[in-house]
Amino acid sequence: MVVTVLDPGSPARRGTIHLDATGTATLDTANPGPDDQHLYLGPGRLDLHTHVYDGTTQLALHPDRAGLSTGVHLVADAGSAGQMTVRGLIDYVLPTAETDVRLFLNIGSHGLVHLRETADVSFLDVDATVAAVAACGDLVRGIKVRSSGAIVGNMGLQPLQLARLVSREVALPLMVHIGEAPPLIEEVLDLLGEGDVITHCYHGKTGRPWLSDGQPIPALRAALDRGALLDVGHGAASFDVTVARAAVQAGFAPSTISTDLHIRNIGGPVYDLASVMTKMMYCGMAVDDIVTAVTTSPRRALQEPTAPLLDDQGRLGDATVFRLTDQQPAGRDCVDAMGRTIVPKQHIIPVAVIVKGVYRSL
Repeated sequence: MVVTVLDPGSPARRGTIHLDATGTATLDTANPGPDDQHLYLGPGRLDLHTHVYDGTTQLALHPDRAGLSTGVHLVADAGSAGQMTVRGLIDYVLPTAETDVRLFLNIGSHGLVHLRETADVSFLDVDATVAAVAACGDLVRGIKVRSSGAIVGNMGLQPLQLARLVSREVALPLMVHIGEAPPLIEEVLDLLGEGDVITHCYHGKTGRPWLSDGQPIPALRAALDRGALLDVGHGAASFDVTVARAAVQAGFAPSTISTDLHIRNIGGPVYDLASVMTKMMYCGMAVDDIVTAVTTSPRRALQEPTAPLLDDQGRLGDATVFRLTDQQPAGRDCVDAMGRTIVPKQHIIPVAVIVKGVYRSL
């Protein structure tokens, strides 16, 4: 199987994947042979925003439905659990999953058991959240807060301010869901800095942080200058292709491409990470930048070590094989969260995953 290897930080090159009798995959770049299938190989993918507290929260999927079954090796659960509920996710869901999982712990104590998790001050416990982070070892990689009017109610900025306090105490970044006001987007962005993740960055709701020409509003530009990161977080209601395309073409592509995958959008409009990658290619991102945005960039955001694509014997570790094709996947509508039809020239289709060196077709 001849592939073009897209390994961030290295020049693109061609190679041939060989499988032994056990399915262990090696890559030969010395004699790649003819390229007649238009296949690509990249490092194992990471989806920075999913909901995988299966069986407990309103939105959740099993980790493997968001992960290895779609060509994704590691998923980050974005706040499905808070300090009161996180042990259930760790003790009862994660052991059933083959896909690796990391966590953004919700500042709302019960997480997404219901969907107004920060609308009352009694739902927030700073000391207990700090203690829960310590008790979870290295599974927790950040603090999640949803900072939009439909969620915070009359609480305004207070959930974000308390999440900021926790993040400082535990030395982990924030992931902040942005959406409709209140609070005002400027007030939210003013609290974000180095390593913090702005998810749903291309939403189309009133109060989005973009000008019509794709330039960021001053508060977003300042947050990006301080080191905050743009994350797609497509979701069921948080990706406007006209906003995304204008921003990408103005030079503001996302640091990370993620799905916000959950039970209400896996059947559309999100489907999987590859579908969101396709939409970002339509918006103007190059395929090698897209690979970076689902591999090395989200790993840096999670402070997750990056393993080399190949060992010194040419054996592959975790990797994804994918195809570019002009054929839209059957049974899927390519639309944004506003219902606008998108007609990409090419679609990114995962073909196989290589897990700890072993090849498996999708």
